[in-house]
Formats: sequence, structure tokens, C-alpha cells
Amino acid sequence: MELTDWKSALPPVFNRLCEEIQVMDVIIEWVDIIFEQIGTASKCPPHAHTWFEFNYVLTGRLDTHFGGDSICVQANEFFLIPPGMVHSHTYTKGNPHEGLCFRWRIRRADGGEENVPGGSLYARLFRLQKWKPGSYRDEAGFGAMLIHFLREAALQRSELGLQLLLVGLLEQLCTLQQSMEGQSGLTRTYQDPLVRKVEIYLEDYQGGRLSVAELAASLHMSYGHLSRQYKKLTGHTIVERMNQIRLEKAAELLRLPDALVSESAEQAGFADLSYFSRAFKKRYGQSPLSYRKEQLRLPIEEAGE
Repeated sequence: MELTDWKSALPPVFNRLCEEIQVMDVIIEWVDIIFEQIGTASKCPPHAHTWFEFNYVLTGRLDTHFGGDSICVQANEFFLIPPGMVHSHTYTKGNPHEGLCFRWRIRRADGGEENVPGGSLYARLFRLQKWKPGSYRDEAGFGAMLIHFLREAALQRSELGLQLLLVGLLEQLCTLQQSMEGQSGLTRTYQDPLVRKVEIYLEDYQGGRLSVAELAASLHMSYGHLSRQYKKLTGHTIVERMNQIRLEKAAELLRLPDALVSESAEQAGFADLSYFSRAFKKRYGQSPLSYRKEQLRLPIEEAGE
């Protein structure tokens, strides 16, 4: 069954799912489950609501605004809007988006305690109110989860079973929330199209010394204009951001059991080990070797810290 068929057949199924369900110590009220289609609309004005809203773009693109910040959301990206967050949307003429939208509210179940087996689900879901606004690339398999949900709905599975699939989606969001707070690799797309293009270039860059001039040429811009625009939009230079990405890569490598500081630095793009050690300590507050020891709780195996 294709997306067109699902859009025709599944709305009545979705409507039947929009009721309360209790899981552990939380009651989840499904407010809305819809295929999002914009029709002839060009924008949605600023507004807020009392529920959570999860949007996954399947095709096309839209621009979403959080206060003064604007983000471009494209296919296979998603965003989460917590209760009370003011936002608006602008739709792209000639490239309308289609997607799935889930809205829900939560409250603690009567007699629900935080010290429940496996931890409080209510507490984990409540923390989603602190979700950072932005558009996120789907690196956690949400697309596959949604396709599975649609297929099960098309097969007329039980309402409880379908609701529990959506609860699994919320739990995955909680896992990503923890990753985001721990800075462990969640990739958020950036708020301006130019910044997003630069980020993609930097993340894919495998060379040694970065040439901002070559990057500017690839974007059909002058070196000076690109540098000024990027600094204006992000508050830091392109070279500074490149170093951030390389330091994050080095930290990831240092968490591997057999990692060596020198090899991690080289693979991350640092030719000068002394400079790498200074930059790493400035960013993470400790030397690369101390960081590796703390992360893995291994004895120090290398000299020359």
C-alpha cells in the first residue's frame, strides 16, 4: 500500500485511536493523529497549544519559525513542539510538504509513583517539555517506526496494539532527549539554509587543512561574504565550527576501548598532537587521555599525557 492509499484509508483508524491510554504511571491522551497536507495554504500564523506535537516530513519541505529563529524542514526530518512554545509555519510554493503529525497530552495516573519498575515513564515524557527547538535528521529510525505503524494500521490491528506502537515512538523521543542533554551525537539540522549547507560540507569533509575559499566557491559565494554571513548567523567562524566537529569526532573515537590518543587525533583531522591536546582540554576540561580513562574507567595505558 502506497502513501496515497494510506492517506485515503487510515484517517478513520487514526480517529479511533484518539483517546486516553494508561501505561505504567502515566495517562497519555492522543489528541490528534493525522496526515499533514497544506492544500492551498501559504502559511500558518504564530500560535501555541497545550499539547505536544511531533511532525515528521515525508516529502517536500516547509519552514518553521520558533520566535525569531527559522528552520528549513525537509523530507526525513522531524521536529517536536512542546506545550506553550510559540511557533509558525511557512509553506513552499511548488514544493508542498506531506507528513505525519501526532499530538498528545500527559498526566500522572492516580496513585502513580515515580519509583516504579524501570523508572517513571511520566517523568521521562514530562522532560520532553525541555526539548530544544529545531529540525532533526532521522538518525534514530523514526521513519521505519512510522512505516511499521502505518502498515499495522492498514491491517486493522487492535487499537491498543497501535497505541502502544505510538508509545514506543514517544519512548524513543525520550532516549533522544537524554542523548541531546548528554551531547552524545544527536544531529540537529541548523536554522538557516546557508548554515545547513555549510554544516553538511563540514561534516562530510575528510581533508586535512580546511579551505574556506574552496567551500565558498562550492556555494557560488565569495570568501568574505560567506565568512561574514556564517559568523552573523551562528556567532562563530567556519574554522571554529570545523574544529568543534573534529573535537566531537575525536571524543567519539576516544570512547572506543582500544583507542590511542595519537590515532584518534589523526583520524579526527588534527595533524598537530600538541594543538589537539590543548584544544581538547579547552573544550572538555581535561586532557584526551584523562577523558578516555574517565569514559571507559580504564587504567592509563599511554605515556605522554
